[in-house]
Amino acid sequence: MRSTDRIIFSASAAAFAVFSAAAGARVLHPADARALRVAQHRPTELFDVLGGFFSVVGAVEYATAALLVLAGALSLGGRRVVAGRLLLVFLATGLLEIAMKMLLPQTPMPEESMRSTDPSPIVDVAFPYPYPSGHILRSVILLGVFYAMWPNKFLRVAILVFLAGMAASRVYLGVHWASDVIGGSLLGIAGVAWVFRKWSA
Repeated sequence: MRSTDRIIFSASAAAFAVFSAAAGARVLHPADARALRVAQHRPTELFDVLGGFFSVVGAVEYATAALLVLAGALSLGGRRVVAGRLLLVFLATGLLEIAMKMLLPQTPMPEESMRSTDPSPIVDVAFPYPYPSGHILRSVILLGVFYAMWPNKFLRVAILVFLAGMAASRVYLGVHWASDVIGGSLLGIAGVAWVFRKWSA
């Protein structure tokens, strides 16, 4: 693994582990509750529409389809190792997400705060706990590949703006705490760093 990739992977994975422990112990709940109040202080129809857009983009069905297309394009372009690692990390982090939403006792989202139920056209599974945000996790992994492979300034700014919008929408819609969003981001960053690892001889 390259030195930079190793550092990013180790730091983000360690931060995810610590953050997950804090979320499970519910020590982040006071800050989460304040962030939710701020995000929903002045709801507008525009924010509702934008939140719905980000909900569709990050849905597991569409994210999986986009991943398969991206992996296929990478494979055809001679990047089979990267494509294989991308598929593996997408699957592994997805399984970890499900396990944590079943077992990590993060405070559930209050029903009265939800401005969206995140309907899914195919996969509609209710989990007891919200941590981490799968929308953010999948989006960070997919867009992180573009960020890493095509170092275009405008593309990278657009990716960061998009991810910031999605992160804000998750809290605004009342479907995730801010800590869920941060946890999903950290796991996604660790996944991208792992995808691009390079082993020395």
